[in-house]
Order: sequence, then C-alpha cells, then structure tokens
Amino acid sequence: MVKTDENPLLKEALEYHRRGWCVIPIPQGKKAARIRWKRYQAERATGEQVRKWFAGNNRNIAVVLGGVSGGLACRDFDTMAEYERWAKSYPELARVLPTVRTAKGLHVYFKGDVQGIKRTSNGELRGAGGYCLLPPSLHPSGVIYEWLNLPLNGNLLEIDPQIAGFLPNVTEHTEYTEKTEHTEHTEQSEQSEAIGEGEVEKAIVETLPREFGTRNRKVFELARVLKTLPQFADADPRQLRDIVRSWHKRALPKIRTKEFEETWIDFLKAWPRLKYTIGKEPMAQIFEKAIQLESPEIAVKKYPGNAKLKILVSLCRELQRAAGDSPFFLSVRTAAKLLDISPLTAGRWFFLLENDGILTVVCKGGTAENPRKATRFRYIAN
Repeated sequence: MVKTDENPLLKEALEYHRRGWCVIPIPQGKKAARIRWKRYQAERATGEQVRKWFAGNNRNIAVVLGGVSGGLACRDFDTMAEYERWAKSYPELARVLPTVRTAKGLHVYFKGDVQGIKRTSNGELRGAGGYCLLPPSLHPSGVIYEWLNLPLNGNLLEIDPQIAGFLPNVTEHTEYTEKTEHTEHTEQSEQSEAIGEGEVEKAIVETLPREFGTRNRKVFELARVLKTLPQFADADPRQLRDIVRSWHKRALPKIRTKEFEETWIDFLKAWPRLKYTIGKEPMAQIFEKAIQLESPEIAVKKYPGNAKLKILVSLCRELQRAAGDSPFFLSVRTAAKLLDISPLTAGRWFFLLENDGILTVVCKGGTAENPRKATRFRYIAN
C-alpha cells in the first residue's frame, strides 16, 4: 500500500474524501475527466477507490459539486480584478470563505442550492452537474492550484448566491453540461468525454456570429478556440465535423450562407493555418516581454503614476520592434483585455499617446483600406 506521506496527492485526496467531498481523478495538466463519472454525481467513491485512483502522482484532483459533496458550490471568478471587485463589496465573505487561486482568477466555495453552470459577466457559478479542480492540481498552463483560505470547520457557509453577490448579469444558464458524461457512443460524445461537453459548448457560444457578414471570421475563431483545448491541439479536423455542424445550426439566424458545406470547408481551411493557439500567439508573448522590460524613458517621464499606461507604451514599443519597418496592428479591445481596463479607457489612452508624440496612426481600423478592427500604428517615440 502506498503511504500517504510518500504521496502528497493521495494525502490531499483522502483528506477531501474524509471531509465528505466526492473526488475524482483528472489527468495531470488537464481539466477534463477520463473516467465515467456520471455515477459520482449521485454517490461518492469509496476510500479504497480513492486510494487506487491517486496511488500515482500523475493525477489532478477534482471535486464533484452538488448534493454528493454536501451541497458544495463554487463561484469561479475569471480574473483577480473581478474577484477583488466582489471582495470589496462583500469583505466578510471574502475573508472567511474557502478560496483557491487558479491559473487566471479564484474559486470561492460555499454551500448552496445551485444547479448546473450559470455563466455570468465575470465568470461562472457552478453547482450540481459540474466539478472543479482542487489543490494541488496542475492547470494545463503549468499553474498549480493553491488554497488561499483553507476549508475549515465553520467557514464553509450555506448562503444564497444571489444575496452573496455571486450572480451579476447572468448571460447564460447551462444545466448539467460541463464535462458531463454521455452514454451514447457517437463521435461527438467520445469527444465530449475527453474534453468535457461544457468546454465545447462554451467554444460554440463564444464564437457565434452576432451580425451578418462575420461568418468566415467566426468560423476561424471557432477553430482557434477548439485548437486551444489540449485534447484537440493535434486533432484531425475531420473528427470535429459534428461540433462544427452544431455551431452552424445555431449560427443560421445570423449568416447568409446557409449551406453547411460552405462553413465546413472554411473550417477545414482554417485549421492548418492556426500556427498559434490562444495564449501562445505572438501578442501574448510580446505583452509578457513588455511587462518584463524596463518602461521607455518617455513613458516614465510623462506618466510616472500610471503603471498600466507605461505598460501600454512598452507594449507598443515591442510591437514596433517585432514589426520592423512596417506599422503594427493593435485594437482597442485587445489593449483593454491585456491591461484589464475598459475599451473606452484604452481608446482615450491611444488618443493621448498620439498627442504626446509616442504613436502615429497609419490607418484606422474598420475602413475600406484596413477592414480589420485593429488600427495600424507606428511607434515614433525613439
């Protein structure tokens, strides 16, 4: 028998089990279950089964939410900034509720009657029908989950998520879909077992066209989001036909080209063109470099008290270096997302950088000459 002091992962899994939580194994560095776990939405595994699952160190730990874990629910905040805004309004709850640092934001645990997955404007509220990774699991990005507030006797409170401020601007309600298991062994259900139906659903919803004339671009975005998922990174695109068909069916009200074959052809052409997946594209790499390097002298002089504005100047400098003698592209929305500011603020800052002689606009975005939404700039501060 494996000793728990020789296997920290097993020790943690058994501790969660003793707490009354239903835990299941996830491949290390992954987020999707590889076991049939539908039964564990209704009954907990035995301690012996938990020992077998986590006998090795190449596993992540997930907790199945809902009644099987004593009514456990989780508020998933997409970013630290979103969590901090909530914590400022609910300091008493933020101080005591069990909280986990994730790859991008935080998971806050509580007890409550939550069914399925509710998508909000700044994350998700997860309950019965879903699960969450627990420390010390390894996120696909390489980040290790860690407790900021440990689950202790007395701090796992039973609360109303509405009263606790966990449901601002609900945009989507998906019950029992996140990584849930299907018994039909169709091609798509096999895919859903591997990566989680919730992630496929999210990819479809986030890339649906909102206006006519964007079908081709949105198909490319769908391919890009799917290829970002680890299990699809090296997939043959022909295996994803059912997913693309589902996307096409739901996109029909907003597209003029109704034939599925046209959408399928565009998807097949897009897949091999995707050299960079989300989070690995040059913009993300350049932004990381811009943060690490010393800010340009002009930014330090003109904006000494504005750290994010200095980062924007540094980003523009690095984008220009990457572009060489050519102008570089940068949209208001991209800058806003990278800096965690509003698009309005990003637009005003671009205006400021132009007037301070740091940037010059070569071609505005969204024009006949430059149909891309991103504007072409040239960094001229040097």
